[in-house]
Amino acid sequence: MITLLRRYWNDLVSYDGGFALLMMDGLLAVPLIMAAFFYPLQVLAFVVVLAVVSLAGYEGYVMWRKRHPTHV
Repeated sequence: MITLLRRYWNDLVSYDGGFALLMMDGLLAVPLIMAAFFYPLQVLAFVVVLAVVSLAGYEGYVMWRKRHPTHV
C-alpha cells in the first residue's frame, strides 16, 4: 500500500516548486506584452487599475487581520 502511494505521489507532485508558478505567470504576461505593442494606453490603464485593486485588496486584508485576530 505504501509503495502504491509513493508511486502516485511521485507521479502527481511536481518538484519545480515556485518556479512552476513563475512560468505560469510568464504565460499570462506574454499576451499582455504583445497587446502593449498595439494598444499601449489601454494596457497601461489595465495594469494601473490591476495594481491599485491588488494593493487595495492587500491593504484591506491586512487591516481586517489587525482588527479580527485569530483565536488559536
